Amino acid sequence: MPLISPQDLIIPAVKALFALWQMWLVLGVVALVKLGYRLWDKNRLKKSGIAEIDHMDGKTFEKYLKVLFENLGYRVERTPYIGDYGADLITYKDGVKTVIQAKRHKNKVNIKAIQEAVAAKGKYGCSEAMVVTNSVYTKAAVELAKANRVELWNRDHLVKALLSIKKDSVITEQQQEAAVTPEQHVAGEKDTCVICGKSVTGKVKQYCLANQNRFGGNIYCYDHQRNQ
Repeated sequence: MPLISPQDLIIPAVKALFALWQMWLVLGVVALVKLGYRLWDKNRLKKSGIAEIDHMDGKTFEKYLKVLFENLGYRVERTPYIGDYGADLITYKDGVKTVIQAKRHKNKVNIKAIQEAVAAKGKYGCSEAMVVTNSVYTKAAVELAKANRVELWNRDHLVKALLSIKKDSVITEQQQEAAVTPEQHVAGEKDTCVICGKSVTGKVKQYCLANQNRFGGNIYCYDHQRNQ
């Protein structure tokens, strides 16, 4: 029986260790990539404010979307909260009139929302229809939307839109609660700062309304005007 030299034992062992080292390196890189993605996605979602949206009621979500679409360059009208015929917002941009159905949901959005958007499209004379949700859609809802040319914004679309707006246009909770038109301000319905809720004088109010390019038709107290 031939003798086995130490070299005959060491070389295979080294090769085996090297193969294991390569495998663990690959696994380690994969784990780091996954961890990095999770941290990036968590930070992304935090910056977007989607977690706050998840705790809103339907009416507040509509107000929030109004400000969001205004920041995206649309002219926006809110429909009556009761008897809206399935439409929550009407937007105008580049000659296109779009009806929007807002669905703040914990579960998947079903075909009812699509049906309401289609009906509202005709009711309000819109050329386009859209449904926006903080959730996702059922397969049936997606298929019905495709068949009726209804644009769908799911959670990921909403996050991307939130992140796309400029820092100086970030929507705060106070802003979406006070999402009213300049005409409403003039009428005296909202003489408070949209950031802190502090009452302002008539002089401060008129200054904000006279500088709509800077303040967007909103009212800010003296302290918060400097940040706009």
